[in-house]
Amino acid sequence: MNVKKNFMKVYYAIPENRGQFPAPVVTIGNFDGVHSGHRRIISTLTEKAAEHSGTPFVLTFRNHPRTVIHPGAICRMITTVEEKQKYLFELGVANIIMLEFTKELSGLTADEFYRGLLIEKLGVKEIVIGYDHAFGKNREGNIDFLNKLSKETGVIITRVNEEKIGNEIISSTILRKEIDCGNMNKVETLLGRKYTLTGKVVKGEGRGKNLGFPTANILPDYEDKMIPGYGVYAVKVYVNNVVCSGMLNIGNNPTFNAKNRSIEVNILDFKGDLYGNSITVEFVDRIRDEIKFESADALVEQIRKDEAAARAILA
Repeated sequence: MNVKKNFMKVYYAIPENRGQFPAPVVTIGNFDGVHSGHRRIISTLTEKAAEHSGTPFVLTFRNHPRTVIHPGAICRMITTVEEKQKYLFELGVANIIMLEFTKELSGLTADEFYRGLLIEKLGVKEIVIGYDHAFGKNREGNIDFLNKLSKETGVIITRVNEEKIGNEIISSTILRKEIDCGNMNKVETLLGRKYTLTGKVVKGEGRGKNLGFPTANILPDYEDKMIPGYGVYAVKVYVNNVVCSGMLNIGNNPTFNAKNRSIEVNILDFKGDLYGNSITVEFVDRIRDEIKFESADALVEQIRKDEAAARAILA
């Protein structure tokens, strides 16, 4: 499917198919990260839809089901809602069902979800599921359940095997661990792309400017979006449709005994005022841990080394 000829359509409820969607093929999941394991599922989805001359659908959620099933649970997003939609569309899915996961939805049995939503409303032709996926109350809708109902309803069920790197199964859990560690090379391998963070440039303490390395302080657009572990990174910076090179520090500035975490990027060879602008940073590689220095002069000496390292990496 050539997605460049299509437009992304997002539905906030299961659409009633009155003939406008030929042979719907659907996959269901949270798809946080849209990582390499998810890509295998999406690839299978679009292939199966093409076999039926049908319409591929991804049914996913705006919020993580865990936050409803376990109230008070903290779920750190690898991808925001907008990023998830963008990456799914780039993989060839023009129809995305983006549901709000609610207590009522969590109370539906697998049979109610399958018959009431997927069959009666959408009229699915085929369901593509991941190797460990299950839906419905108490996760009753597993592969055995689907295979049983397949015989009754004629809906085709395709199960996609896990995707591995070496002996390790790719998962959102492993991704979160590597992001926390700041292991951006491994994160890129797991994602199939570089990790990004978008936010607004806000006023900071002005320390970077006083040291000769002015920085843009980033306030992330989403407080639940994962922030890589403390340290200095080589990054690409997307600002006003221009791509720049930069070095970014995540931490609490221990040299100055600061308490709060900050995200500061020095955009190499950039001059201008970015306050209030939205920028996106793309993590390329981690340079070093955050360190407490004995003096500002020692810190400046290290920043010069960081700049040389960042330029070499980004070259």
